[in-house]
Amino acid sequence: MKQFSRFLAVGLFNTTLGYCIIFTCMYLFRMSPESSNVTGYAAGLLMSYVLNRNYTFKSRQRRHSEIIRFLAVFGLAYGANFAVLLILIHGIDMHKGLSQLLAGMFYVGISFLMHKHYVFKPSEPGTAI
Repeated sequence: MKQFSRFLAVGLFNTTLGYCIIFTCMYLFRMSPESSNVTGYAAGLLMSYVLNRNYTFKSRQRRHSEIIRFLAVFGLAYGANFAVLLILIHGIDMHKGLSQLLAGMFYVGISFLMHKHYVFKPSEPGTAI
């Protein structure tokens, strides 16, 4: 339960940061929703890894292989997010802001499950940093 609470806290921080960047890019800098989305998620990527590794999961795995898994999970979760975003905006003509929020739900669900069970899983004895 403590780990899940920490994941939610890190996620809330990263989500707030990401959406602030997304909406700033979209409405202040007049970037496209797609470009704004890419910019927001890219900005939170490193922060997410560092906080989840050190605070949420207290991982002691080798960083190199962990980073590769982290990036793979990010790619999968972000790909789902972006596909949903495109469907909502261009397929059903949903409001751009609401589309960003709904697409983000897909990202959160996929990333939590994959981080918990694949990226930051407890390390085997002898595989510490």
